[in-house]
Amino acid sequence: MLINAVNIPTSFVIIGFLYLILPIMTWIVLNGQRSSLVSLWCGGGLSIGSGLLLISLRGFVPDWATFLLANLLIFTGYLFRIQSLRLHLTLPSWPTRWMVFAFLMFIVVFESIHLGLGDALLRTEFVFLYNVVMNLMLSLLAWRIGRRYGSSNASFIFVTYLLGGLIMMLRLIALLKGEVQADVMVANIMTTQAGIIGLIGTIATHFGYIGMTMDHLVKNETKIKTDKLVALRQSQQVIAQLDRQRSLGALSASLGHEINQPLTAILANTQIAKRVINKEPVNSAQLQNLLDKIIHNTRRANLIIERIRSFIKPANMEMGIVKVGSLVRDTVLYIKEEAMIHHIAIVFDIDNGELLVKGDVIQLSQVLLNLFRNAIEVLKQNTPRRLTISVKHIENVIVTTISDTGSGLSEEALKRAGEAFYTTKADGLGLGLSISKSIIESHHGQLLISNNEEGGACFKICLPALYHQGKLELF
Repeated sequence: MLINAVNIPTSFVIIGFLYLILPIMTWIVLNGQRSSLVSLWCGGGLSIGSGLLLISLRGFVPDWATFLLANLLIFTGYLFRIQSLRLHLTLPSWPTRWMVFAFLMFIVVFESIHLGLGDALLRTEFVFLYNVVMNLMLSLLAWRIGRRYGSSNASFIFVTYLLGGLIMMLRLIALLKGEVQADVMVANIMTTQAGIIGLIGTIATHFGYIGMTMDHLVKNETKIKTDKLVALRQSQQVIAQLDRQRSLGALSASLGHEINQPLTAILANTQIAKRVINKEPVNSAQLQNLLDKIIHNTRRANLIIERIRSFIKPANMEMGIVKVGSLVRDTVLYIKEEAMIHHIAIVFDIDNGELLVKGDVIQLSQVLLNLFRNAIEVLKQNTPRRLTISVKHIENVIVTTISDTGSGLSEEALKRAGEAFYTTKADGLGLGLSISKSIIESHHGQLLISNNEEGGACFKICLPALYHQGKLELF
């Protein structure tokens, strides 16, 4: 049974640690974008995580720490996050005296129920009630941000907190009806649901917040910086970095899903390992296998985070030997999830051997990602949905071709594609192709744009070759 498999204290520990780790990761990823908004959001996560870890220690530390202090920390974390989202909406922050009053009222009400009335059921009902209210307030604010700024990542946060609020509301109703026990440490179907939503929600809200912040801040910074620097050649690196961050913002939901898989596997294997340890005699072979899986998934999650950090961090151009075939496959990982969701087939036609060019890996991956994302946006509206990516050696040139089965480009778009601020997208900035063209030219290459005879657009990246060879493969 799933309910019996779930170790509730272990779940609190894992979710609590995630609430401590992910704000730190968010702080690192948003380096250069840090503000009071980000500080409040990350501080709120750390506060909630500390509260959850205290709850997991119930029975081992004094009750005042696992009841009053733990819930006060969680309540504080919610308030900080509400403040952060209010600032995103440019609403005035709550006065400090209001915050202090809220803390004092929380302590008075909680302790009156806990010590004054001594009613454990009423205390638990109060805890679930404030969780419901806070989750719904956060979901409402995220919904307003999504509507105002057209941010899909804000909508992602809205859905996550709404589901959390509904689960808490169902648990509260069940408590009022006497259908479940008041102790949150007792495993039942609702505790299991809350644990699963808590795990997924922890990851989803942090990646959604990164994407939402990028959506909001990068647009503003791009406009300010491009107004001053677009005429100067040295502005390319600044604009290119902002475009990479904007791309990450658009892909954050997909990346959140990707990192959720190894973290969920770690949770499951940790719980199984705990049961194996509690058995007599201990099955050392099974335990070793579980630990190997935990190590594997931890490294897998770390590689995903490192890939994100390396893609968005500021850097000067670092020329080196680039394996184009490997670079193409690695960059496809950023858009693989979105392609699968929209049933877009990706076909590789890559020569065997090492197709090498001299270039900057981050900048070339940015060009590829821009072209892949453009193709996917077009293919969402068309059928059949196929993206063909080939890498060939042709007369001392490595030619990477990105071809789609979309509607193709108009005559005007073919003439003006690559011009700064020219775009056919309603919400586009008109910088993607311009940046891509500049990057390829700085690598002594060419970006050629045309339509396929059979329909759809075709983009060719031509770079001077170092070596060569050939193969056809289906993704």
